[in-house]
Amino acid sequence: MKKWYNKLFLNDIRNAVEKYNMLENTDKIIVGLSGGKDSIFLLYSLLLLRENSYLNFDIIGLHIDIGIGIDMSNVEIFCRENKIPYIHENIHIIDKIFEDKKSPCYLCSKMKRGAMARIAKNNNVNKIALGHHKTDVAITFLLNLIYTGKLETFKPISYNEKHELQLIRPLIYIDEKTIEKVVKDEQLPLGKNKICPQDKINKRNEIKVLLKNIEEKYPDFQNKAIKAIENFEQGNLWL
Repeated sequence: MKKWYNKLFLNDIRNAVEKYNMLENTDKIIVGLSGGKDSIFLLYSLLLLRENSYLNFDIIGLHIDIGIGIDMSNVEIFCRENKIPYIHENIHIIDKIFEDKKSPCYLCSKMKRGAMARIAKNNNVNKIALGHHKTDVAITFLLNLIYTGKLETFKPISYNEKHELQLIRPLIYIDEKTIEKVVKDEQLPLGKNKICPQDKINKRNEIKVLLKNIEEKYPDFQNKAIKAIENFEQGNLWL
């Protein structure tokens, strides 16, 4: 694996990890690997962080196949080369989730989270790392504001009491463009052949287009959104 010792993105990840106390030396972490750029970047970043900090935690790579049949062979090779245990779990839910025509993404996410929690328990894992990044935070913030009238987005760290698991999001200070560049420059492996049928036809993609339009006029919108969200946690919304 190439060394990115001087890259600013690793500083941003370290800042998020330290600010929200996401990682400790005794942690055993599952990284959910979808086959997309965000999750492989997350795995790559955690490997770099472990190599270049005082932290010493265990990592397991997990791909949950819902029945689409994504070819994860290159991702599995990457894990093996970096001495990361890799689990491929097929839960065959694709037909079931598309019976719900209104919200297949919600049902899919819920069932995958349940499978991840089960696998985490079986492997004595205490944390699940998710690849949500700064762009995802901004999109989710706008999505909830526009469609539900709520000021909500992903939390950097949360606790699942039912399964006794912490969910961490180390990429909250990293924008999607940075991830795309690193994945391309480092030639990180992606899943091949298949993508989710809902990939480009959901509300998140609609809001992503809106975010792009906002950033044409206000290029620092994502940074301001993160700052506003973090400040809101400390104070009252009403002026």
